[in-house]
Amino acid sequence: MQVPGSNFVAAVERMSRALEQLALAPSAMAVLQEVVRCAASSVGLERAAIVWLDVDGRLLAQATPGLCPEALATCGRRLLDTPTPEPVPWLFHQTERGLAPGLSGVMDGLGAASLLALPVRAAGGGTVGVLLGPSPEPRGFSPEEMRRFTLYAQLAGLAIERGRWVESARTSALQARAEAEQAELLRLISVQAVTEAFGRALTREDVGRAVLELGVPAVGALGGTVHQVSANGGAVELVAAVGAGEQALAPVRSMPREMPEMPGFDAAARGMPVWLESLEDARARYPAFVAYMSRQPCQAFAFLPLRVEQRSLGLLTFGFAQARHFTELERTLMMGLARQCAQAMERARLYENERAARLQAEAAGQRLQLLADAGVLLSGSLEWESTVASVARLAVGGFSDWCAVDFLDDHGALRRLTVQHVRPERSLMHDKIESYSPERARPSAITEVVRTGRSQLVTGLVPPFTREVEARPGEQAVGGSFLIVPLVARQRTLGAMSFVRGPESPPFTDADRSLAEDLAARTGMAIDNARLLRKARSAEAESRRNAARLRSLVDVDKLLAEAGLDLPAVLDVIARKVSEVMGDGCVLQLMAEDGAFLEPVTIHHPEPEARWLLAGTVHARRQKLGEGLHGGAVSNGRAVLLPDIDVEEARASGGLPEYLPYLDRYGPQSLLVVPLTVKGRVFGSLGVVRDVAGGRPFGEEDQMLLQSLGERAALAIEDARLYGAATEAVRLRDDFLSVAGHELKTPLSALRLQIQMLARTAREVATTPGLAQRVEKAERTSERLGALIDELLDAGRITAGRLKLEREEVDLAALTRDTAGRMSEALARTGSEVKLVADVPVPGRWDRVRLEQVVGNLLSNAAKYGRGQPVEVLVEPGLDGRARLVVKDNGIGIAPEDQARIFERFERAANGQQFNGLGLGLWICREIIESHGGHILVRSTPGEGSTFTVELPRE
Repeated sequence: MQVPGSNFVAAVERMSRALEQLALAPSAMAVLQEVVRCAASSVGLERAAIVWLDVDGRLLAQATPGLCPEALATCGRRLLDTPTPEPVPWLFHQTERGLAPGLSGVMDGLGAASLLALPVRAAGGGTVGVLLGPSPEPRGFSPEEMRRFTLYAQLAGLAIERGRWVESARTSALQARAEAEQAELLRLISVQAVTEAFGRALTREDVGRAVLELGVPAVGALGGTVHQVSANGGAVELVAAVGAGEQALAPVRSMPREMPEMPGFDAAARGMPVWLESLEDARARYPAFVAYMSRQPCQAFAFLPLRVEQRSLGLLTFGFAQARHFTELERTLMMGLARQCAQAMERARLYENERAARLQAEAAGQRLQLLADAGVLLSGSLEWESTVASVARLAVGGFSDWCAVDFLDDHGALRRLTVQHVRPERSLMHDKIESYSPERARPSAITEVVRTGRSQLVTGLVPPFTREVEARPGEQAVGGSFLIVPLVARQRTLGAMSFVRGPESPPFTDADRSLAEDLAARTGMAIDNARLLRKARSAEAESRRNAARLRSLVDVDKLLAEAGLDLPAVLDVIARKVSEVMGDGCVLQLMAEDGAFLEPVTIHHPEPEARWLLAGTVHARRQKLGEGLHGGAVSNGRAVLLPDIDVEEARASGGLPEYLPYLDRYGPQSLLVVPLTVKGRVFGSLGVVRDVAGGRPFGEEDQMLLQSLGERAALAIEDARLYGAATEAVRLRDDFLSVAGHELKTPLSALRLQIQMLARTAREVATTPGLAQRVEKAERTSERLGALIDELLDAGRITAGRLKLEREEVDLAALTRDTAGRMSEALARTGSEVKLVADVPVPGRWDRVRLEQVVGNLLSNAAKYGRGQPVEVLVEPGLDGRARLVVKDNGIGIAPEDQARIFERFERAANGQQFNGLGLGLWICREIIESHGGHILVRSTPGEGSTFTVELPRE
């Protein structure tokens, strides 16, 4: 920033004095007040006014007493807004036709019957106001009056313009004075800022930048440089520069310290500043410097030595755009800056030396701390990717400038895990570095370390496409270094860690190699441990998922077992459980009997509205095989998975007509359909739908689970169908037997009656020898046939649930004696004698006919299998007030494995022999006894007979 010169300040002072003199003249308002008064009297009016705009566009007015200010403002604004190419007077009368209503109201506010108005123009030609002459009476104005009124309008324009000029000049003078004061303040602030910046600077580079960035504008220079004596004392080196390009700085970046013909050397050698005020001055004193000076935009220079305690530290140089004479004040200011700069640079040098010593002392501790901190990180987390990245971040700064970690994935390919740089802004280049990750098939230092398991250390590197910089006198060659160490754990190489130091950092040493190998060994062990644990956890998670799937399958199996073989119950269980386990909605469709269409049999959704919409759309669009989502799954025999589909995609595909209204109502869904297959035959489909917004889309695991559920559902549905078909077949058989029994009963009854009549006749009349015996055999055969028909009819009644009990008071002992008596003849024919013990009455409420049937069946069964041995029958009161009937034979007996089976329909324990009968007798006995609330048991040993025990409640 350049301080305003003395000419500018003097001009400001002169303008201020002129304004003071101008202020002594009458003001514009006073002149306008006089113009208004004179204008009114010049045309014979008592009142007049002028309305004008000031420099800020505000509307002002000056009027004789008696005029309304609001009306004046309205009238003036209206007339000023009217275009006026020429300054022609306006004359308005209240009585004239065509007068604007707004203007008429304004004239009323002014109390004017006639109004004379004339635009007021400035010298430049623009209208700045309007001169008004209201008349309370209607009247006209003569040309002479018009001319005088116009003259006063011109005087008003001059007064307004003069007032504007005076105000503008006053404002400009005040602004110029404020700018001069602000410039002086900024100059003092700049000097103070330089002093404060020196206090904050910690390095010599900071000091150089501070003195130039703040000192150059403070002294009004074009640019400047700061040089310091090199470490070996043989040269001066550029520390900082302002206002000069790279081309101009190249010759002065590093210069020999002995250059007597140069002004900078002269200033540093004598310890006195050198002032070159012009090119002629430089030509006379330092001819060798003229060649350099003629190529620069600066025409004046100030060379100021930087000295502390008689020691030369360097040189401060300022360059100025124009030749100039350095005043004593300017020289004092620049010398003060140089003195402060020298002191600040000495403090920075001491600080740098102390810091270097401290860093060297801390280096060993930092290395140990690095290993300790890395150990804490590696042991604190099993997420090895983030942990290793944290270790890499820990390594940069104190140990390296750049660090990368590469590891071998499960397929043996090298993958770059992380790249870290000491300077955060370099992280923007990490994405580009990632694209150059090493590959095992492409030879490189990293792949070689991974292959051999041995570390590599290389120093003195120059980046590609970079010009190699020659070493400065007394210094080592510049260049970076890199160190690559393998990540080894359990005799296996897992990857590599790469460390890089730039040219400005000391190269890696063997001690650094040992430290890096130790760090890599710990990192490799942590990676291997974390990988092993991750695999274990993954296996555990997979086991948990499998267990969850297994639990779901077990639950489905349990529910299907509880549903039994009832097909509607099975279908409902499948839909509800699949909806609960898999998704929001479930659609179960089975192939129609014609094999061409799918019929929706069960649709479930936890929300009634969604269930209603889903059921309506699926039922309304009956699908053929091969059409739609379900038809395609059934036709192809493969599952169909749509992880995420919305209504637009479904409409565009044309393959989901059954789900379009549902997708339109509930948004994107995930759909999964599997075929129902049994023994290689597809007979239906099972589909689930899940809201993508409310849950995750279906995946391969969901598909595997639904296929497992579908397999169980297919088996359960097939079993229920087969059971239903078998039940229907049994029902049809029982109906047939019932009908056949009734149809046979009538002719058999007639046949038996005829046989009985024939037998009676044969006994009374002696006829053909042996006829009576043949008739008797025919009668017994008809009786057996009747018993078989009765058993078939009872079996049909019991199966159909039509067995009715007619309870009455019955003595079980008497009933048994009567039944045994009626069967005595039949029992005698088998050679079995009945030994009956029924001496005590055993009364109860039972169905007499059915109990007679039970006793008869048990006696017939004992005679059939008793081998002609006696049959023992016992009737007695049992425990707990029950009745007890025991029938014991001494026949062939029953094997233990057959003792429960003989009470089922059509079952017999033939024991290798052939016996007549349907195998229904004992089953009918059990059904009759259990319908009375009792039970029947058998105890038997093969070859020793059987004992049947019946217990009945009395009520």
